[in-house]
Amino acid sequence: MSDGKATLGAQLRVNCLTFCQGLHNHHTGEDIALFPFLADRHPELAPALTRLHEEHEGIAALVEDLRRVVTTENADPVAVLPEVERLIAELEAHLDYEEEQLIPALDAVTTPA
Repeated sequence: MSDGKATLGAQLRVNCLTFCQGLHNHHTGEDIALFPFLADRHPELAPALTRLHEEHEGIAALVEDLRRVVTTENADPVAVLPEVERLIAELEAHLDYEEEQLIPALDAVTTPA
């Protein structure tokens, strides 16, 4: 803080980048394995799976925006916060929709007959 401005801490930067990579891995796994599995067993989910995949792409763009901000030299927390808030809002809406659409199908797969 040599100029009186707060800067983004190194640990926060590392945690953010780790989270972003984990989220990318999670969504890639869903797109490659879970969604095709569900589509085969529940064709009626096709519109929801398409929407979820498209949301993954939108979230990936937000993650890239956040990654760009936190990796900027002398990243300013004031610039980071709006990106974090945008990502949180999109993720919450995405997860709400995902749970609403997929939990019943996943329950049916895991519940013994």
